[in-house]
Amino acid sequence: MNALYRPGPLGSGMIDDFIQRKHGAKRIRYEHPLLEPILKDTYGVIVYQEQVMQIASAMAGYSLGESDLLRRAMGKKKAEIMDEQRAGFIERAVARGVSAEVARRHSR
Repeated sequence: MNALYRPGPLGSGMIDDFIQRKHGAKRIRYEHPLLEPILKDTYGVIVYQEQVMQIASAMAGYSLGESDLLRRAMGKKKAEIMDEQRAGFIERAVARGVSAEVARRHSR
């Protein structure tokens, strides 16, 4: 619960989604089967930075080092690096069979 009370989750509505999904008021939906084992414990909501790293690895084949660079860029809100990473993530995810639409949504 503590992880939800940070500026990012507070401003994005994640807390409401988490609570509603936990209590069954909102359906838990995984946009891709690769996401379920990563997000199951948090009711389909990305709560932890480690989940970002796991998603990058599972969907786009990022190495541990590559996914850590992505995590750091997101944590420090470095737009230029995130934009570069976004394009690479989408390209690599599509090459691994993830639809471009799902890859785009998870590159934000």
